Amino acid sequence: MSNITTPIAICLATYNGESYIEAQLNSILTQTYHNWTLFIRDDCSKDSTLAILQSYALRYPEQIIIIPNSARKSSGSKNNFASILKWVNKHYSFDYYMFSDQDDIWLESKIEDSVKKLHQTENLLSKSMPVLLHTDLRVVDQDLNLLGKSFFQYRALNPTITDLPHLLVQNNVTGCTMMWNQALNNILHLDNENIAMHDWWITLVASCFGQIVCIQEPTILYRQHKKNVIGATKVNTPLFLLKRLSGDTKIKETLNLSIAQAQAFLHVYRKELSPEQIRILNVFTNIAKQNKFIRIVTAFKYHFLKQGIIQIIGELLYL
Repeated sequence: MSNITTPIAICLATYNGESYIEAQLNSILTQTYHNWTLFIRDDCSKDSTLAILQSYALRYPEQIIIIPNSARKSSGSKNNFASILKWVNKHYSFDYYMFSDQDDIWLESKIEDSVKKLHQTENLLSKSMPVLLHTDLRVVDQDLNLLGKSFFQYRALNPTITDLPHLLVQNNVTGCTMMWNQALNNILHLDNENIAMHDWWITLVASCFGQIVCIQEPTILYRQHKKNVIGATKVNTPLFLLKRLSGDTKIKETLNLSIAQAQAFLHVYRKELSPEQIRILNVFTNIAKQNKFIRIVTAFKYHFLKQGIIQIIGELLYL
């Protein structure tokens, strides 16, 4: 085990997760790295999730903290994670931060491997440099049977792509693999209603103001089941292509969400962005106002393109 002892905040959002939450909690508790505090906020679950969480908090009071929630109805995953981080920032200060989903399994050295890589990156750059680290995932079914040994391959993602234009249209960083430093945490603003997803927004912030680094090895068993908020559909398959060509897709909806998110991002960070970044964001936020031909030309000119040929075809069909 590493001799690094950096304190870490783990933010775990739960909602109706009684089927899988104990396995996830156990996988965190058995990590090879121990200097962490787990902050959990339940989003008004209707099952026994909260009771399970309370039993763990009683057994591990120094490591598990349940954040009170007075709401009467669920606010959704994105808002739940934002609420957790806001509460943690109000009451504590940590060097590194992580997100955790309720239904995955963390491989035992996930935290240790991430800490080492992030620490090395800070040593090469500076602690004042915002840094976002993420990793690959192993895709499994609800019973942990292997579906894909690499999420990057499963989704035809290229983790070396970290530029703003590409990331505006498609996020390639999965929230439950993230670890980021305090310098990045200090400039996050997750309370905007037009944020498409919390991890996508953080990726954009890191792309514009810091560094994104990747461990291209899985650190998580990424469980797929019927209740996933965000699932992992295998791309570049005949079925995936058929859906893209048939119009049975959310491409248009995702594009609209990405444009609204870019508009919000420009509004929040305009004073800190470079002139070139502002230009890119302005072009992207106005793309829907152009005719079809100009939209396609603009997408290629500025690299507003998804990752993987099938993904790009689908994007251009519905752009």
